[in-house]
Amino acid sequence: MKRRGFVKGLAATVAALEFIPEVAEGLTERLGTMARDLAGVADESTRWKRVRREFTLKPGLVHLNCGTIGASPGLVTAAVIAYLQELESDPLENMWGSSLGSQTEAVRAKAAEFLGAGKDEVVLTRNTTEGMNHVASGLDLKAGDEVLTTNHEHGGGRVCWQHLARQRGVRLMYMKMPNPVRHKAQILELVESHITPRTRVCSFMHIDTITGMQMPMADISAITRKRDILLACDGAQAPGMLNVDVHALGVDTYASSSHKWMLAPKGTGLLYVRKEVQDRVRPVFMYSGYGSYSASSGTRNVPQILGHGVAMDFHNTIGRDRIEERCRQLSNHVRKRAEEISSLKLLTPADRELSSGIVSYSVDGPRNGDIVGQLSKERNIALKPAQGTYADGPNAADMRMNHNAIRISTHIFNDESDVDRAMDALKDVLG
Repeated sequence: MKRRGFVKGLAATVAALEFIPEVAEGLTERLGTMARDLAGVADESTRWKRVRREFTLKPGLVHLNCGTIGASPGLVTAAVIAYLQELESDPLENMWGSSLGSQTEAVRAKAAEFLGAGKDEVVLTRNTTEGMNHVASGLDLKAGDEVLTTNHEHGGGRVCWQHLARQRGVRLMYMKMPNPVRHKAQILELVESHITPRTRVCSFMHIDTITGMQMPMADISAITRKRDILLACDGAQAPGMLNVDVHALGVDTYASSSHKWMLAPKGTGLLYVRKEVQDRVRPVFMYSGYGSYSASSGTRNVPQILGHGVAMDFHNTIGRDRIEERCRQLSNHVRKRAEEISSLKLLTPADRELSSGIVSYSVDGPRNGDIVGQLSKERNIALKPAQGTYADGPNAADMRMNHNAIRISTHIFNDESDVDRAMDALKDVLG
């Protein structure tokens, strides 16, 4: 983000705190101090040590599971507490008057910039599942219409289409993901070969929740757009890890969870709906518009929403491109260390265009859940036993696979020593 844009965004956050001057002053000073410190660092190691000081993870914990839940910086937590305390001091005025509640629209504008979207294309939600539900429930799909997806989707991005299959007779069609994916042509050929005259929606994850693979969404959109097929994207794992630009991706809808990689308060998310398809995506929640509060949205959690804005300021202070590079750098360190463990088979593509800050390994050995549980209990290391694949319908058995995989997510509150501790522990457990 350009410095001018960061200053503008920070000003909006401070404006939201104008009724709590001591908090506004503290937030401005804290972000400003971090910005000055980072501008003066001599090397990248010093930079990330300075960033780590902003987190409040308990001593000794190695949290390598941001793909499930992120860790909010201390200033985000402090801001949410301050907002909540102020709200409850005068609930009616602060919620509906000229105070805190009126500032949530500034957060929506900031979120639009964060995703590379227009403000009139972005809705504040609670999580990816809710966003995907809005998309599916807002479409006028009929019996026999087909939704094409993969057998690697997270349950939260799939249940909306299952609901339409049960309630309206929509057909949910699956394509089986190859493992490992070696080049994007494999994916594009699968999409092309599975589209039929009845395909109305393609619903794909941006980052594969099992393998960490980055789907080639821009290339897929070139296939779907010309056929007038709606391209819905489950973006739970990308914003805050990758510098996402939804317009460049070419997706029609994009749902995400900000409490993962964006490090925002728990229960915050975003939904993007491309301007040109908004007449086709019309859920009840957006009946009265895309505003942060409307008659159809009902009362919102103002402290969480404003804290969401602070989390975006935190990312912008560091730099979103720089954060992406750090996530990838640590993920590459995982890959290097994993080469020492023969019982780990890499599932994540090596190609940068198809990779991310998540890397996953199939384990030739004990059950993944047992390994992760042991590392948590005995070593204070948090990893993720990756899910198996999901599918319904007559060919479901052919689509279901269990890679017995362990997923490792690296973010800016981690460093190389965290990765080394985790990989040394895995080596001990797996022999």
